[in-house]
Amino acid sequence: MHQENLAKWLLAAAAISTLTIPIGVDAVLFANGHMNNPAWLPHAKLHCAMSFFAATSLGSAALAIVKVRPTSDRFSMGLAAFLGSAFWIGLIAAGFWPGTSYGFLNDPALGNVREPEFAGVSIYPNVVAAVITIAIAITGYWLTGQAKPISDRSKIL
Repeated sequence: MHQENLAKWLLAAAAISTLTIPIGVDAVLFANGHMNNPAWLPHAKLHCAMSFFAATSLGSAALAIVKVRPTSDRFSMGLAAFLGSAFWIGLIAAGFWPGTSYGFLNDPALGNVREPEFAGVSIYPNVVAAVITIAIAITGYWLTGQAKPISDRSKIL
């Protein structure tokens, strides 16, 4: 696969991840722990719905840049990488806010859901998805910088 195509494919994968995973997991798979949770106040549900729309907006914008741009200029691909990973950066940062949690331990609706552990460290699937998506976006952006600029290609021919 040509390097530029691989870069765009990776950036598109990050964008699609941002479009699908937050809504698929929070609105469908864990709906009882989020939007259908009777313990959540309407304002908390508003913030959850905002995150759905943020993920949709960011992922759609990133995908549009990757798919619509005829060229893979560094700025456009950097913007696509940022938009495709911004939601996930926010997810990781939000976990450091006092009183928040990445997991569902002692959740009133879901019960005592324990996260998988590795060497005594909790592995949160949402953080794993975030790190993987960010890494994919960074790799895609990095690969766009490795392609030869158009001015250098003329010397090869």
